[in-house]
Amino acid sequence: MSRRGRTPRRTVDKWSAKELYQIYSPPGFLEGDEKIVGETIADDPEKIIGRVIEVSLADIINDYSKMHIKLNFQITEVTGNVARTRFKGHTFARDYLRFLVRRRRTRIDSISTVKTKDGVPFRITATGFTLIRSTTSKKDAIRREMLDIVKARAEELDSLEFIRETTNGKLGSQIYFKCKNIYPLKGVEVQKSRLLTPISA
Repeated sequence: MSRRGRTPRRTVDKWSAKELYQIYSPPGFLEGDEKIVGETIADDPEKIIGRVIEVSLADIINDYSKMHIKLNFQITEVTGNVARTRFKGHTFARDYLRFLVRRRRTRIDSISTVKTKDGVPFRITATGFTLIRSTTSKKDAIRREMLDIVKARAEELDSLEFIRETTNGKLGSQIYFKCKNIYPLKGVEVQKSRLLTPISA
């Protein structure tokens, strides 16, 4: 009972006013059909435009060995209860990167901003690991080669093809085979990518 005979206020159930939206992967992503990759709720579909969700690549392609690859999808439009997305970028799980680093090995990072054949800009971080400790001159030579390869592949591929190569390991393998003659390498991974265009582009 309220004090002084006042009528108690109604409690508004905010959750009842919200809708559930199913989030789909971009069409053609990794040569597959659109797939539900998550769910979100909102009281207005406009509020989820621009929202970014993280999904493991393993869940997209049903391959447990790809659990360390985290994909970021950004919601671009909503139709009914369906939220469609675009690829925003990817990263490797930190634990996986720490696993790759070993004593007496040298880590070589290259960060480049490139444009694909269809003019879409990306920032790409590729990382190589030597079998034994490397000299500075060898590190610099490998880094230059890594940058050249990433730029060349971006210019040869459209954005969807380039996304596939950066996330499925193909680009990392190409860098590895071209750089291993400079200095013995354990491997090369494209451990991070980021789409640079705004959502309205």
